[in-house]
Amino acid sequence: MDAGIKVTPKMPATFNEFMGHLEPRDETCVAQLQAVHPLKQSELNFDQHRHNLNMQMLRKHEGLAAPLKIAMELKAVSKVGHLPFLPSTNLARDVLTGRDEMIEFSDIFNLEEHQEVMRQPHAVMEKALGM
Repeated sequence: MDAGIKVTPKMPATFNEFMGHLEPRDETCVAQLQAVHPLKQSELNFDQHRHNLNMQMLRKHEGLAAPLKIAMELKAVSKVGHLPFLPSTNLARDVLTGRDEMIEFSDIFNLEEHQEVMRQPHAVMEKALGM
């Protein structure tokens, strides 16, 4: 290594001393922790956005009746009741939205034996009926 090339470390002239353990005084640190990635909001609304685009394309190709029919079917499927202690899979909704062919994290690791809370059917029904 050449003795003529030297890297000198650069240090700030003053330091903001931290006077406690509860809050950092440096506001940029807090701002960095609260910063949200630009794609986060996009990912949260991905399914809704895709559904809206599909309905717009369907309306352009098939007319207004096709998206209205699917909207009514989705509304009817969401109103189907079941006993409160039984887990709901929403299979009919998944079929209508096309999610039945997708394998997701919740399909594998959201099994009943992995859930933390197992409720007793009699207690749940009594609470639902107000007994």
